[in-house]
Amino acid sequence: MTQILLKSNTKAAAFGHLTSIDLELNAVILELVYLACLSFEHGPSASKIYVSEYGGEIKSIVHDNPFDVLGSFENISKKSRDWVLSRALFYHDNHRRRAMADPEKAKAEEQHQSIIEKKLGNLDKAHALRAKLIKDGADPDELNRLVGGLLFEQRAKLIPGPDEAG
Repeated sequence: MTQILLKSNTKAAAFGHLTSIDLELNAVILELVYLACLSFEHGPSASKIYVSEYGGEIKSIVHDNPFDVLGSFENISKKSRDWVLSRALFYHDNHRRRAMADPEKAKAEEQHQSIIEKKLGNLDKAHALRAKLIKDGADPDELNRLVGGLLFEQRAKLIPGPDEAG
């Protein structure tokens, strides 16, 4: 069993508090990490395992600040979890560097698209990518790119579960 903890800074988020859309986005981030791990470990057969041997469970949710969601996954290894977390962090950092390098563009983009529209668009992307993986398979790095962007926008981070952090 492998655990992953998602910590989301709700006070630093766009609205300064947790919304129902944030709840869904945070849950879908854990789901995409699970799919990326399965894809990394099993390649094209990941979709069959996802559908027939789904091994994910939310163990706890703590609403404080940060908002914590602890997911437990039966059929992924710590090796794949660590690979996915490191790649998601890489893409998260790339997203953050781009935003810091061009703050005017980021500000214009934010004014152009409302926060709610952007969050809903992210949900659409996440659900479409999950459907693609189930139907045709997906590159785990494609999933990691989306996870990295979602983590940046959610002001969140992923870490190994508390009983595995060492």
